Amino acid sequence: MNSEQQILLDGATSDLVECVVRYEGVSMSDAFDMVYKSKLHRKMEDPLTGLYREGPIYLYDMLCEERGVKCRV
Repeated sequence: MNSEQQILLDGATSDLVECVVRYEGVSMSDAFDMVYKSKLHRKMEDPLTGLYREGPIYLYDMLCEERGVKCRV
């Protein structure tokens, strides 16, 4: 992953964490744990998937699907 992709990944991760906090009412710390421990985040780190370029709602929907919970958006 090059530096531009890393910047995009960091932004996408931050936006995804904000969605988890907003829609699930969990703490920022719990949201970070949930995101960083997910299979989705590992996929986001792979530049071949291009997921680091996706929007936060799309990523949140994918995270909900991974967790088997209904998306609250």
